[in-house]
Amino acid sequence: MWNIRIYSLTLLCISHVRLILTDFAAPSPRLEEYLVRMISQGKLICTGLIVNRQQVLTAGYCKPDHLTDHIDLLFSDNSINTIKNITMSEHFAAEEASDLLILIELSTELGEKYSNLPPICRERPPVTDMVEHWSWNSDGRELQKMLTPQSSTLECRREINDPDGFIIGNDTVCLRNKMVTNGCVKNFGMPFVWRNSFCGINILAHNCQIDGNTDIFVRLLKSY
Repeated sequence: MWNIRIYSLTLLCISHVRLILTDFAAPSPRLEEYLVRMISQGKLICTGLIVNRQQVLTAGYCKPDHLTDHIDLLFSDNSINTIKNITMSEHFAAEEASDLLILIELSTELGEKYSNLPPICRERPPVTDMVEHWSWNSDGRELQKMLTPQSSTLECRREINDPDGFIIGNDTVCLRNKMVTNGCVKNFGMPFVWRNSFCGINILAHNCQIDGNTDIFVRLLKSY
């Protein structure tokens, strides 16, 4: 009888400890809260993805010396951070594509809620699946989402006139952007989403360096 009571009490204590730990655990950010807007002279120039408390992942195009010397990083809670250092990304994309992404080291460390990696796709989305294409509205303040079809590797090469695969390969994913525009839409650094995970970073927005309504992404890989 006593053994049963002690066993029950032990289970109760363990459950209570687990409950306390759960109550004090930092809530996981919503997917949108991982986005960082890169602002120069009041204008949105690029987007980044928070990957830990000290670093933001974005497209190599967004490296400051390609654009301007001063960039503010605007977070979802409207707080502002600045750039401390920039390195190449070695762990979030395949080796052949690692030079297309960069890691921005923040001047000020973020809170505990960003201690863990954001959800990153474990596999490449099947080309027949629709995915979420994210972009900012015209003033760069409102996030827009739409379901978008993918293009196969061969289709994408035809669409952007890359028959030899100089740009499009196994480490890239192409989305057909249904928001047709005449000018360049600067979605550089913006991720796309599939099954509630981030699957790629935009390195070539449509109607920018290449005419057409195709967005090209470097496929993200889990770094653990």
